[in-house]
Amino acid sequence: MPLKASYGNYLTCPMCDVEVPLAGDEKTGEQVFCPYCQTPLLLKRTKTDDYYLEEDF
Repeated sequence: MPLKASYGNYLTCPMCDVEVPLAGDEKTGEQVFCPYCQTPLLLKRTKTDDYYLEEDF
């Protein structure tokens, strides 16, 4: 399921608290990288359909 437009296409990096820009067509479980600290991140979704990023080490 792609991100909803209401998210502004930015999520916060859990490592460095920088806003990570997203294209909007990413799907849950897809890997993205923080543009500042280069941490690999997984796009996750809660049961209430809120999106967040989690470190993928």
